[in-house]
Amino acid sequence: MLTKLLTDILFAVMIAAIGIVGRILVPYLMKKEEELTYRLRQTEWAWAADIVDTIVMSVEQTLSEDLHGYEKKKVALDKVSSIFAGKGIRLSDEQIDALIEAAVHAMNADRSYELCRAIGFTIEGGEEGGGQA
Repeated sequence: MLTKLLTDILFAVMIAAIGIVGRILVPYLMKKEEELTYRLRQTEWAWAADIVDTIVMSVEQTLSEDLHGYEKKKVALDKVSSIFAGKGIRLSDEQIDALIEAAVHAMNADRSYELCRAIGFTIEGGEEGGGQA
């Protein structure tokens, strides 16, 4: 009789402990899953942006005399879409378009900075050679 009572008490304590741990552990694990998913998406997005940057620079260097503006963008969009489809990356055309625009903007900003340095101007109000940009 005493053994049955001790077994029942121990069983009840274990059930209560499992319930308490479950109430703490489940939300913690769900939060960790969210964080890992967010990090993975950041990594995938950065990887996609690197691919787009490379393709945009490639298109700019290889097709700069033959095509202009929208035509180069179309070539870049087709190449990016093809690579992403082959790798199983699902981005909408709008997302790819935004990445291409960001890559073009960054490339043009870098060119502007280099041009300003080459002619003696500096960005952000500093002076080299007497001028400001």
